[in-house]
Amino acid sequence: MFNMMFNMKKIAQNAAALLLAGALAAGAAGCSGGAAPANAGAAGDIGLLKPGTLTVGCEIGYPPFELFADDGTTPMGLDIDLGKALADQLGVGIVHQNTAWDGIFAGLDANKYDCVISAVTISADRRLTMDFTQPYIQNWQCIVVKKGSAPVANMDGLNGLKVGYQGSTTSDEYLHQFIDTGKITCTTNPYDKILQCFDDLKLGRIDAVICDSTVADGYIAREPDSYDETWLQSAEKGAVAEEFGIAVKKGNTKLTDALNGALAELKSNGKLDEIIAKWMK
Repeated sequence: MFNMMFNMKKIAQNAAALLLAGALAAGAAGCSGGAAPANAGAAGDIGLLKPGTLTVGCEIGYPPFELFADDGTTPMGLDIDLGKALADQLGVGIVHQNTAWDGIFAGLDANKYDCVISAVTISADRRLTMDFTQPYIQNWQCIVVKKGSAPVANMDGLNGLKVGYQGSTTSDEYLHQFIDTGKITCTTNPYDKILQCFDDLKLGRIDAVICDSTVADGYIAREPDSYDETWLQSAEKGAVAEEFGIAVKKGNTKLTDALNGALAELKSNGKLDEIIAKWMK
């Protein structure tokens, strides 16, 4: 079995993630309509496309949140475990639907699945077209380079470099904020999968990768002699961290409320902390 139990270098981030999870119990009650009781799926309508089954859209290939086991077909990861725990709490079954990232939100809007649990950053723009649960983990943007390369301490350090990133992500948006305003000039290399970014970085085809810190820490924990990273946003610098939440189709308050209730219960019974600790230690 492919072991993805990461030794996180950033203890502060792990602690922040667990503290954030602790806020779920208080935050869920303030959502529109109130939190659903435990096992609401077994008791009545919670806004599912198929009664009795939670269908989840996800992009498998974004460790430690989603990846395939060694058999190449079994999904695993933090978000996979979270989805299963939520389904158990709601008293329903679960189906994971592997979907390309660039079409994942269109699929949600087209009713191909009930929600997206796939390291989705909650943003103001996304809130215009979809609803979100309370956040379940925090994240920062960071730059990764090969060990032994000239250090890149900030975004200015990307000037003149070939930079890889997964397209249509917050990393893509963050990088282009600097490019579009003329703050930096670099060669952009968008990829369909974050795995491809790190493969090309190791092969020397690109100079740096900009990505989620939660993902970067996982790669560096597995191959500490291959990569170096620089956080671009951190609690220590006073910046506001990104927050990952579950995306639900706009207006489906029944499901949003039910998921918020289940998230709060997972915190109360310690399951959410266990899932985070399993994949983030």
